[in-house]
Amino acid sequence: MPEIAVRMTKRNHNAFVHLLGALESQGFDLGELLITKDFNEILKARPKVVLYSFFTEEIWGPLPMEVKLLKEKGTLLIAGGYHAIAMPKHTLKLGFDIAVIGEGEEVLFQLLTKLKKTGYKITPELADIKGLAFYLNGEFVFTGFAKVEDFWRFPPYPESLRLISPIEITRGCPFGCYYCQTPYIKGFRMRHRPIDQIVKYSRRMKDMRYITPNAFAYGSPGAVLKLDKLEALLKALQPLRKEGRRLFYGTFPSEVRPEFVLPETLELLIDYADNRRLAIGAQSGDDAMLKAMHRLHKVEHVKRAVEYMVEYGFEPVVDFIVGLPNETEESQRMSIELMKWIMRKGGTVRAHYFMPLPGTPWARCKSSPLSEEMKRFLGRMAAEGRIEGSWSNQVELSRKLQRLMDEFYEEPMSHTVPVRNAC
Repeated sequence: MPEIAVRMTKRNHNAFVHLLGALESQGFDLGELLITKDFNEILKARPKVVLYSFFTEEIWGPLPMEVKLLKEKGTLLIAGGYHAIAMPKHTLKLGFDIAVIGEGEEVLFQLLTKLKKTGYKITPELADIKGLAFYLNGEFVFTGFAKVEDFWRFPPYPESLRLISPIEITRGCPFGCYYCQTPYIKGFRMRHRPIDQIVKYSRRMKDMRYITPNAFAYGSPGAVLKLDKLEALLKALQPLRKEGRRLFYGTFPSEVRPEFVLPETLELLIDYADNRRLAIGAQSGDDAMLKAMHRLHKVEHVKRAVEYMVEYGFEPVVDFIVGLPNETEESQRMSIELMKWIMRKGGTVRAHYFMPLPGTPWARCKSSPLSEEMKRFLGRMAAEGRIEGSWSNQVELSRKLQRLMDEFYEEPMSHTVPVRNAC
């Protein structure tokens, strides 16, 4: 039976597919792993090690019970993902033995190789591996933040397994929005997978989709548009479209910043892509709130982007966050007016409730209550099927996150950039 199991879920699928590709490319035999989304299969197999990756909001799901059952069997538990990176001590408190801190492609290979040699025990040798947090003889050990500068050295999926996910073509984001974990964990400078690799690995996909925080920023440091680089990528993918594959660019699971939506970028999509929906983040209808969250665009950019998209035949899909820290009723009224304007233009609005995520400048901030006007508006629009998003479910989740931050807040020990409290 395999000694190492990978606990796949719907939410960590993309991350593990990439990590398995990285493991394989470094010479790890994936035949030694039990890779499954069926937790009962893991229980029956009784592996010595189980790998997890999860977001903070998942700690209130089945995770604690799974950890309890595996610990009763003496299993060594390793955690990665955003929660482990931002809150390693809390992750260990949940029952995990080792937290992987940072970008895991190299860390995971080194860790599993070392554990196989030491009989899957926590030993002083683990301190030589950068990117780990664990307890050794009762003392907390943190070996530093793992950074993989050239992440494209690793394939986005394993060649030996029939696993596929959207391909990460860009890592990092220069804008530093205070509610977002991405720039503070993956860096402020954008790093891009080369075009020839993107084309090579896209051959496995029937529908070509990509992971990037700002799809139109491909090839640039992030804050400027490099139209020639973007066109070169899209043009290089055209032979695959002629073979019957569809290209979805700037939509799920990625998006585009509104100031990058211009006639010239939309014309590229018309010529080279199949999607006629485009996802952008507005987040608020109040310029003061946009400045407060370090969003670095204005409402006028959102309106201009929507108007361009409608003109060129695209359906705008626009994200908003409600209940933002220090958001006033007037700010919420301004967001309502912008949402109404977008819907009149034929766009779709996705509403989310503010969640204080660990590892961000707004981790310790409190959400603001929704005005009666906002509650009525969101409720009515949702009932009519005119607003998407999980804002109503996220209200209670936001409260849980605030309580977690109050009780267990951890100062980020070593990220790619300093994380200051902006509350």
